[in-house]
Amino acid sequence: MLVASAVGYQWFYNGANFVAFKIGGDAIPPIVLAAMRFGLAAVLILPLALRHWRLRPASGSELASAAGLGLVMLICSQTLALLGTHLLPAGVASVFGSSAPIFLALFSWAILRKRLGLRKVCGIALGFVGLALMAYFSYAGGGFRPLGAALTLAASASWAAGSLWARRLRLPEDPIVALAAQLITTALVLALAVGTTGMFSRVDMSEVPISAWSALAFLVIASTLVGYTVFLAVNAQVSPTIANTFNYAAPVVALLLSAFLLGERLTLPKLLSAGVALAGVALMVRVSREEE
Repeated sequence: MLVASAVGYQWFYNGANFVAFKIGGDAIPPIVLAAMRFGLAAVLILPLALRHWRLRPASGSELASAAGLGLVMLICSQTLALLGTHLLPAGVASVFGSSAPIFLALFSWAILRKRLGLRKVCGIALGFVGLALMAYFSYAGGGFRPLGAALTLAASASWAAGSLWARRLRLPEDPIVALAAQLITTALVLALAVGTTGMFSRVDMSEVPISAWSALAFLVIASTLVGYTVFLAVNAQVSPTIANTFNYAAPVVALLLSAFLLGERLTLPKLLSAGVALAGVALMVRVSREEE
C-alpha cells in the first residue's frame, strides 16, 4: 500500500513538474530557476540533515557517491528537462520526458548485457515512433524547437542512467543525509554557473509574477524535497522499472494540466502521437515487470 501510494504521488508530481517548468522558466531564466530550486531545497533540508547526521553519520565515500548521483539526476536530468521545456509546450515536453524506460532497456542491454526480447524491441520502436510523430505534428503546429526535444530526451536518458547507477552505489544509510549531499552539490555547481555568467544580475525579481513564485515553491517542496525523496526510496526498495512507472502516467497529467492552466491545445494528432509513445513506454514497463 505504501509503495502504491508513493508511485501514485510520482505520477502526479512528475506531470505537474513540466507545467511548473514552463511557468517558472518563462519568467525566470531556466538555469537561474534551477539554481534557486535546488539552493532553497538545500537550505531547507540542511538543519534536518545535520540532526540525522549525528545519529547516522556517513563516510566520505558515501557522500561522494551521493554528490555524483546528484549531478546526474538533478543537473543532467532535471535541469536539462527544465531547459527543454522552456523551448517546448509543457505537454509536448512531458511526452519526450517520458522516455526513461526506453533508455533503461537500452542501457541494460548495452551495459548490463540483458537480453532484448521481441516485446522489448517492439516497445522501444513504438516509443520512438510516437516521439517522432509528436515532433512532426508539434512542429507543424508551431511552438516546437528541435533543441528542446533533444534536451528533454537527454534528460530522460540521464534519469535512466542515474536510476541504474543509484542501485550500485554505496549511499549514506540515512536518506535525508543522502538527499542533502545531492542538493548541496547541485546547488553549488548551478550557483557557480549562474555567478560566472552574470545571469542572476540580469533578472529583476520585482517583475517576476506570483505564478512563477508559486511554480518555484512547488518545485522546491512538492517536487524536490518530497517527490525526489519518494523516488529514491522506491528506487532503492523495488526495481528501477517499477520506480519509473510514472513515465506513462505523468504525461497524461501534464497534458491535462497544461491545457487547463496554460491554454495549450489538445489536438487529435498530438493525442494520438502521445498515445503511441506512451503505449511503447507502458509495454517496456510491463515486459520488465514480468521479467523481475
